[in-house]
Amino acid sequence: MMSRSGVRLMVGGIVRWRHVQNLALVRPPPPNFADGLITHLPSPTNTDFDVAVDQWEGYCGVFKKHEGWDLKVLGEARVSLNGNHCPDSVFVEDTAVLFKDDVVGEDVAVICSNMAEIRRPEAKSMEDAIVGTGAFRVERIDGEGEILDGPGGNRVYVGLSSRSNEAGVERLQSILPNHDVRGVPTTKVLHLKSCVTALPDGTIIGYEPLVDDSGFFEEGYLGLPEEGGAHVVILDDKTLLMAASAPKSAEILAKRGYNIEMVDIS
Repeated sequence: MMSRSGVRLMVGGIVRWRHVQNLALVRPPPPNFADGLITHLPSPTNTDFDVAVDQWEGYCGVFKKHEGWDLKVLGEARVSLNGNHCPDSVFVEDTAVLFKDDVVGEDVAVICSNMAEIRRPEAKSMEDAIVGTGAFRVERIDGEGEILDGPGGNRVYVGLSSRSNEAGVERLQSILPNHDVRGVPTTKVLHLKSCVTALPDGTIIGYEPLVDDSGFFEEGYLGLPEEGGAHVVILDDKTLLMAASAPKSAEILAKRGYNIEMVDIS
């Protein structure tokens, strides 16, 4: 979840909130990373585990050198039935969403229930890390609805895809009565965050071929020319972390006044 109000969770597990130093929660790719779930990609994928680890280390390195960030590596996530690693566990942002509620002055962490049963063991170490901060009231989605990523301030966008359902949206609205929770049809990608994210000024950026309806976003929408350009991590209000595969998009955002850090996440 990306929020202009100060709570951010993005690809790679970037968590930012007001009570503690900016904190990046990450988990390294597991040895069976190539066995991860595939929906919108060709099968089999050409995955090089050593390259994935090198790129993950480069990604983490950005936070180690950027002032104001603390990096925490989560423990291994294993499927309890057979003891194997959860192959998708590197994608920690799918396990929890963090919210700031200025009306009641309380921050809320929502632990998600993934529709893919093999991914559900991943949530425990994320929940433990969040509880350890002492900064959140923890709520859980215990049914069939996984809450996925989407930008907004007090408006919350939830991608309605093969991994999220209306029941999950309704449950999230009940947890967040002071937010406007909206389901967004998401049929071209697995997660809403795979096609749109938000800039610090609230502008929503996306890659048009993967966005079902860009008119859905009332805050203002900016289409970018590369798929990788739609995935940004906010390091601070003037600095964005972006994929090296999106140089044209980086140039566009640099002209809007942002400093750009680029990493290879192919």
